[in-house]
Amino acid sequence: MRYNGAVTDARSQLTVDDVHPGTSGATVLALRGELDLGSIGALKEAVGHRLAAEAHVVLDLAGLTFCDSTGLGAFVALHRQARSTGTRFALAAPRRRIADLFTLSGIDQVISVYDAVEVALSAPPEATI
Repeated sequence: MRYNGAVTDARSQLTVDDVHPGTSGATVLALRGELDLGSIGALKEAVGHRLAAEAHVVLDLAGLTFCDSTGLGAFVALHRQARSTGTRFALAAPRRRIADLFTLSGIDQVISVYDAVEVALSAPPEATI
């Protein structure tokens, strides 16, 4: 079987933008695009160095259009890193399809997932998992 080079060479696109919501001490990072094997490096690079003691990091997933198992694994790895450094870490505003994926995989039982960024920012520290 022969594969079309355009399909196999396709690169997923993921952008991570720093958002300033006006809440002191919190960092909101907006993800846009696809999170898969080709783009998890960009996620880890953008988020990893922000996971420090006493930090509060929220990933806004409203613009995330696709996430596969490697993307889920990246979220779990960031969550573990956050716990080891004392960072409050949460996911917010996932699209329905991605929220369903979190439920099916059980990620929402391990990582705090909120319907909106504002809810994640206002959640008390003890509410995070």
